[in-house]
Amino acid sequence: MRRVVFLVVALLAVLTPARALAATAPPGSSGDASTPITAPATTIDNTFLDTKRNLTDCMNNPIGLPGCGVEPTHPGDPGGPLQAITFGVLALGIFIICWRVVRSVKARDAALQGQITDAR
Repeated sequence: MRRVVFLVVALLAVLTPARALAATAPPGSSGDASTPITAPATTIDNTFLDTKRNLTDCMNNPIGLPGCGVEPTHPGDPGGPLQAITFGVLALGIFIICWRVVRSVKARDAALQGQITDAR
């Protein structure tokens, strides 16, 4: 057991990047504790908040309203073509399963009907 623990610790020590363990100041700072640290200005790139309606109308309604959200730009985005293809594949799969069940029940009923007429 000790060998396994030692092997795991050794692998983690070898595979851990050296810069993650470095105790240096982040880039752009002088390392002086007396200077205040200011956060860089950030912008939020959130496509879910890009609405044509008032945001409170979109958030307070459980049903997606027209004008809330954005048009799909990639095939995998909600409302994109891959979503429609996935729905089509699922619908086709359910149709095939139902068709096989109906066909099997009809075959079973025909076989039972044949056994009943042969027994008479």
